[in-house]
Amino acid sequence: MTQHITKKQFYAAEENDQIAGLAALAKKSLDAYGLAGADITKLAYRENMTFAIDAGSKGKFALRVHQSGYRTDAQVQSELNFMEYLSGEGILTPELIRANNNQSFIITEHANVPEPRQCDLFRWIDGAPLRQFFEPPSRSIEETARHYAQAGQLTAAIYNAGEKWSIPNNFSRLDWDAAGIFGEKAHLGDFRKIKNATDRQRGLLNDLATKLDEELTAFGKASDRYGLCQGDLLPENLMVCADGLRVIDFDDAGNSWIMFEIATAFCDLTESEYFHPCFSTFVNGFRELRELPDEHIAMLPTFVFARLLSYLGHTVSRNHLEIAQEGQQILLHSLERTAPDYLAS
Repeated sequence: MTQHITKKQFYAAEENDQIAGLAALAKKSLDAYGLAGADITKLAYRENMTFAIDAGSKGKFALRVHQSGYRTDAQVQSELNFMEYLSGEGILTPELIRANNNQSFIITEHANVPEPRQCDLFRWIDGAPLRQFFEPPSRSIEETARHYAQAGQLTAAIYNAGEKWSIPNNFSRLDWDAAGIFGEKAHLGDFRKIKNATDRQRGLLNDLATKLDEELTAFGKASDRYGLCQGDLLPENLMVCADGLRVIDFDDAGNSWIMFEIATAFCDLTESEYFHPCFSTFVNGFRELRELPDEHIAMLPTFVFARLLSYLGHTVSRNHLEIAQEGQQILLHSLERTAPDYLAS
């Protein structure tokens, strides 16, 4: 009987050792796709681990190894169903590659990883992220703004498609309401469990959550503002490609506010010279396909703080990731600097 590494051993290991274990599992999973022996290269390690797969004449792919227990099998299947539906509606999403048994995803285990993992495979997308979260944009303001106009159109198109979709009975995805965003059982983690914060900072965060909950309750969930969405419209999930802008990573797809989706795209850009021209073109692009009232746009600060609070919770629940450890203090200091004015408004 094969002896698996324990959870304690795996998550206490250095990040590179964790990635090495996941790479061994990923290589094993390739057998189910007829890609045994393909070259594998790490891309990103966050909730999930993503690898680039180069199979020579068979093509290039992206393999996603899911975080253990992060999504149920039904939720993964629903995500993939939603992506394929959007693709059929003419919205550019990653192309799913089915396993040899025609399944949308597979379950793989390996002795170097303590739990079985869901794995899915997508055709490689040739392109580059619009920009990286919390990093200065590398493109000019004018070029970046043009891409954000397309992002606005895509966001509206996804909401419109979701509204008319006959959702399958077994569809299971997340609700990004106040409880799901920053509640004690928030999907990304509970900010209240942060260890490296002062009593003053904790008080500020709790006051912020209270006000956000009041604002979002008053705003409501009418169909003109809340619906099925991609769920994580980070700039790095907007791929600039030769055939246009593609949206990737539907892992957080579910029901949420349109303005929460928009806040995700801009929450790290609000104090940059890029913000106004890019936000303006995004709104104009969105309004080509769907109404977006000015009174909804006025809620942007509320949704920006909600998104930042959710990301702080994410850093708390993902302390085995170096990127989470680094981002926690950045987010905490940003909220400490900006939230008092919002609370006083």
